[in-house]
Amino acid sequence: MTMTAIVRFSRLASLLLAAAVAWPAMSVSAAEAPPVRKRREPPPAVIPSDEVAAAQRMYDQRNYQNAVVQAKLALNKNERYTPAMLVMARAYFKLGKYEWVKTLGDMMKNAGASEAERSDIYQMMAFMEVEKKNTAGAIELFRKAADARPDNSILWNNLGAQYLAVKNYREAIPVLERAVQLQPSFTKAHLNLGSAYRGLKQFDKAQAEYKQALALFPRYADAVYNLAILYLDADKMPNMDLTAKMNTAVSYFEQYRKMLQGAGQSVPPEVDAYVKEAQDGIIKEQKRIERQKKQEERERQRAAKKAADDAKKAAGAVPPATPGVVPTPNPPTVPGPAPGYPPAPAYSPIPPPGARRSP
Repeated sequence: MTMTAIVRFSRLASLLLAAAVAWPAMSVSAAEAPPVRKRREPPPAVIPSDEVAAAQRMYDQRNYQNAVVQAKLALNKNERYTPAMLVMARAYFKLGKYEWVKTLGDMMKNAGASEAERSDIYQMMAFMEVEKKNTAGAIELFRKAADARPDNSILWNNLGAQYLAVKNYREAIPVLERAVQLQPSFTKAHLNLGSAYRGLKQFDKAQAEYKQALALFPRYADAVYNLAILYLDADKMPNMDLTAKMNTAVSYFEQYRKMLQGAGQSVPPEVDAYVKEAQDGIIKEQKRIERQKKQEERERQRAAKKAADDAKKAAGAVPPATPGVVPTPNPPTVPGPAPGYPPAPAYSPIPPPGARRSP
């Protein structure tokens, strides 16, 4: 670089520095600031209401395969939509595909299913255990279902029915009492509660529940049958002897028979056996009553005879006294000879004075 060029560069640098010092400072306004990029919000979840409604219609029509298809369409739009999962689980349950029911139950739990939805899953799984005759497992799952929906009388009744199946009457009673409190017109719950009372021999309460079920549904054949069994099995019923109790049992069994025949249903063979048992009980009771009457008559006759004998003895011991007459004492009794010895010689009369006694 030549000297001339260096001078020119120095002068240019000086001018630029002066300009920078002289130029006023400028602030950047908010309006002129570059826009801040906002975080993009995810789109709202798709609610596949139409697909779920279609799936439910298919389920109600018992078209379970198409119900599954419609539910899958709903889940394709929203894979976390629990109502679609629930309809699919119900359809799979009806189809007997229980492993899918369990899988969907886990999926619903992870997707934040409601208490009511989880209750339905618990109930389906409980029925699966009933089918396997695993009563303990069914009781546990029905309890979870009822706890998840404590206002549902059907769930409490189902739990109580499982307690009845294992003859746990003490646990069944409060559960079934809750069912009828939640729904007083629930005939099946009244029937089950009556059976729980009967199991604990609270026969008057059992009768009241059976009759309440029959009052709610007069053609309820199961209530009539259970009343017949109650009168047959009960040790005693209020204001009723054994014969009347057995006759009442026979009457209810005959009513039950007519109900089934009127509905075109076959009568279970045990009904005839129960009727015969009641009739045999009536005959046995009649014989017992006859034996008791005869025994009472014999005892009465023995008592009358004893009273007469006692009266005779009393009359012979002290004869009645005659006024003014002194009774003559009975002569002394001379003892007879001892058995096996010769008789004693007869006594000679006392001789008159001057006579000689024979030797």
